Amino acid sequence: MKNSVVKIVLALILLSNLTYSQELSGVIMYNGTLNKTYIDSILKTIYNNKNIPYAHKEFAKNEYGSAVDVDYYLHFKNNQSYFYYNDALELETGHNPTSSLIGKMPFYRNIKANNIIEINQYIGTIKRKPLQWKITNKTKKIGKYVCNQALATETLFSRQGHYYTEKVEAWFTTEIPVSIGPKLYTGLPGLVLKVKTDKFTMTATEINLNPKKEISITVPNLNKIITQEQANKKWEELAEASKQNN
Repeated sequence: MKNSVVKIVLALILLSNLTYSQELSGVIMYNGTLNKTYIDSILKTIYNNKNIPYAHKEFAKNEYGSAVDVDYYLHFKNNQSYFYYNDALELETGHNPTSSLIGKMPFYRNIKANNIIEINQYIGTIKRKPLQWKITNKTKKIGKYVCNQALATETLFSRQGHYYTEKVEAWFTTEIPVSIGPKLYTGLPGLVLKVKTDKFTMTATEINLNPKKEISITVPNLNKIITQEQANKKWEELAEASKQNN
C-alpha cells in the first residue's frame, strides 16, 4: 500500500512539473567505476578454474588491477537527451576494462516520442525496450538532492552467446523533473543521479543546469532504426560466427 502511495505522489509531481521540465536544460557528468565485489568474484572464479593457464590468470589480475574510473556526459534540452562516453582518459591509458564493461555506445532519448535509442557502431541504431521500474519507498541524499530508489531487471547478451539478467538499482530526484538518465536507465519521474548493477556504479559528480553555453544534442538517423529483437538476432549471429572462427 505504501509503495502505491509513493508511486501516485511521484506521478503527480511529474505531471505538475511537466511544463517546467520542458524549459530545463543541462549537462551532467557521471563517474563510472567497477564494483570491488564484482572484480573479486571474477578473479576468484578465474583462479579456481584449473583449466586456465597461470599466465592467463596473472594477465586477468593485472587487467582488473589497472582498471580506472571513467567519465560519461549527459546533455539534455527540449525533451531530448544525449549520453556519451568521454574517451579522453582511454586515449592516455590505453585499454580499460571499466569502459568495456560499462559500455562506450551513445544513447539518444526523446521524451515526447518515448524512445531510447542506442547508437551501436557494430550492429546499428537500436530502439531499446524501456526497463520496467519498481519505485520503492526508500530515499537518500546524493549531493544536495533528495533521491528516490527504483529497481529493475535488465536482460543482457554475453560474449559467450547467451542471455542473462542483471539487477539494476537507480536513484532519481524529482527536484530535477526530467525523465532521463544514463544509458537506458531512464523513464523515471526525475533525473537519475546514480545507477548500480552487479558490475558497476555510475554516479553524477557534476550537475550544470541551464548553462549559458549552447548544449548540443546529437540526433541519430531515425530512418534506419532496428528493433531490440533484430539487434538480438545480430548479436547471436556475431557470437556464432566468432565460435566458428575459433
